[in-house]
Amino acid sequence: MSYPSGLDVARGLTNARAVRQFGRNTAVSSTFTPIARSGFYRTPQVGSEVNLRVKSGGNANDTAAGTGARQITLVGLDAEGNPVTDTIPTNGTSAATASTKQFLRLTDAYVSQSGTYASQTALSHADTITIESTGGDVWAVIPDTDIPRGDSEIGAYSVPRNRSLFITNIRLQSDDSNKTNLVMFKRTGILQTAPPYDGMLLINEFPSLVGEFEYVFDPPILIPQLSDVGFLAKSATGTISVCTSFDGVMTRP
Repeated sequence: MSYPSGLDVARGLTNARAVRQFGRNTAVSSTFTPIARSGFYRTPQVGSEVNLRVKSGGNANDTAAGTGARQITLVGLDAEGNPVTDTIPTNGTSAATASTKQFLRLTDAYVSQSGTYASQTALSHADTITIESTGGDVWAVIPDTDIPRGDSEIGAYSVPRNRSLFITNIRLQSDDSNKTNLVMFKRTGILQTAPPYDGMLLINEFPSLVGEFEYVFDPPILIPQLSDVGFLAKSATGTISVCTSFDGVMTRP
């Protein structure tokens, strides 16, 4: 089938843009959990949107004038399903000032200002950075690892108002030592406030995943406006690490 050129999409020459969403959960156990560093993909209803901040308990160098992360950028949707972006400061070991904008969904959080010119040995942040609501619920985690990741690694996405997402391929990876039950889901109508609600539906299920796989969809999978899409996983035994990613093209309906 014929689609817009991937190069043209990347160059902004079409009425479309590329979407690449990836996630990892290193603590998947016997209960279905989202593929995200935090273990959460928060999906509150309209009226329960939140202001977000950096949680207390981090590193003193992750602060406004420190050598670590100085600012975090948040990307998601607002209460009307429109894209929203905000920046929040870090504050060392103390909780930071909350975002001025409210979030109904959070699809990414990343270090956007640092006191260090990062390399493979010098990281952009000094410790794990946890993003929470002002009510104390964890929404995202930027992990402290041996490389400068700087990103929340959320394996889910919410399609904004007046956009459609066409997923072209997915990549899945699980520990070789254990079987994983991995499901890909979608839920439309995220702004619904009263019954009847749209159902949460499986797109694909991979009940005995071991190792690494890639799936290409032709035609692509359509995810309509104001929908959540993502992955949940559980292990057959023990605790394992699972990674997922998907690529797509987002257009106006």
